[in-house]
Amino acid sequence: MTRAPLLLLGLSTSCAAAYLASVAAPRASLNRLPEARPSVSIFGRDATCLAVGAAIPSPPPLRSAQPPAATTSPTAPELYERAVLLQQMRRRDESLRTFERLAELTPGDGRVWMRMMTLHKLERRWGRAEATLRRGIEALPQNALLRQALGDLCRERQRWDEARAHFAQAARLDPQLRSVYDSWGRMEASLGRHTFAAELLQRGLELEPTARTYHALGVLQDSKLGQRDKARETLRRGLRLPDEHRNPQLLHALGKLEAAAGNAPAARAHYLAAIDAAPSFTMAHLALGKLEEGLGRYETAARVYAQGATTLQPDGGMGLVQLWQSWARMEQRRGRPLSARRLYERACRHHPKDARLLSEWARLAAELGDPAQARAIFSRVLALRPAPPAYAWRAAAALQVREGNISEARELFVR
Repeated sequence: MTRAPLLLLGLSTSCAAAYLASVAAPRASLNRLPEARPSVSIFGRDATCLAVGAAIPSPPPLRSAQPPAATTSPTAPELYERAVLLQQMRRRDESLRTFERLAELTPGDGRVWMRMMTLHKLERRWGRAEATLRRGIEALPQNALLRQALGDLCRERQRWDEARAHFAQAARLDPQLRSVYDSWGRMEASLGRHTFAAELLQRGLELEPTARTYHALGVLQDSKLGQRDKARETLRRGLRLPDEHRNPQLLHALGKLEAAAGNAPAARAHYLAAIDAAPSFTMAHLALGKLEEGLGRYETAARVYAQGATTLQPDGGMGLVQLWQSWARMEQRRGRPLSARRLYERACRHHPKDARLLSEWARLAAELGDPAQARAIFSRVLALRPAPPAYAWRAAAALQVREGNISEARELFVR
């Protein structure tokens, strides 16, 4: 019987673990009989014998058990299923060992190399991830997906020329591979090669129209190429794809385009549509709040910021930290520093390790004449690990200068 991934069948983690143990254990013969056990009846003749003290009849001879069946090793599909299940259960080292065994048994299965690379990346073992992809390419030199994955890895490591060469090779191996044009185009856009990036993204759309690529091309046309009308049409085409008419990223991008064009009502409509489609997509709350603030509609902006900042996210956290920052900064600009101070305090309960948020709160506390609180907050900032950015050290040093602690300030400045 064909096996489906066990987690998709709704098995609990404990059931999945039991399955893994059964796959790893030798298989018992279905024909093996249980050991016969002697028993004494309390009815009939045996009961009479017991009553008069007669000897208990000898039990019938035991049937000899059949010898155990020979151990059968799991098949490659069973090993793959087991490795994927281990990965889903976050037992990554066990999953990786199983995939390594599979790579020896079936080196021509590209999925195995991709899974191993992904596991190494999740553990931030970049060198091993790259070595795995190169082993896969050695086994499957014509596999365009493995070559693209190596390009993506080089791009993530900012090895631009190598990434470009791998993307080009992947496109030669499979000219119909849409995803390589998406990855390659996004990289070229980030490097400022906007016209070439647009050509690559357009090529990807010709192969397979997707909302993701329409979004990337539309944003590029609007923000970098100055092609607002083309961008508007590109984004609308994305919305016309099946089941994409409420895509929040496309609606958000259209809202930003209309806001930049000075069409506030259209921008507002797109932002509200994005929020309605995906309430946890708080980038739309941020953009709408800034639009309303720019129009002087401060109370409306505050309501939008508050709604986005307190919207529960899929990971269990609250909205973007930028929502809290924009909300607090607006209160400061309106001459309401105490309200801003309370917002910073609330925000830092939800984002206790955001260096910029903490630094802004500390600076405001100093401006309000509370250097003790400012010092305490900066102590939290400078104790963050990894170490906070340079602006946090400069802000802490500026506080020491304001208080006349020149030597302390000098020590902070040189860090």
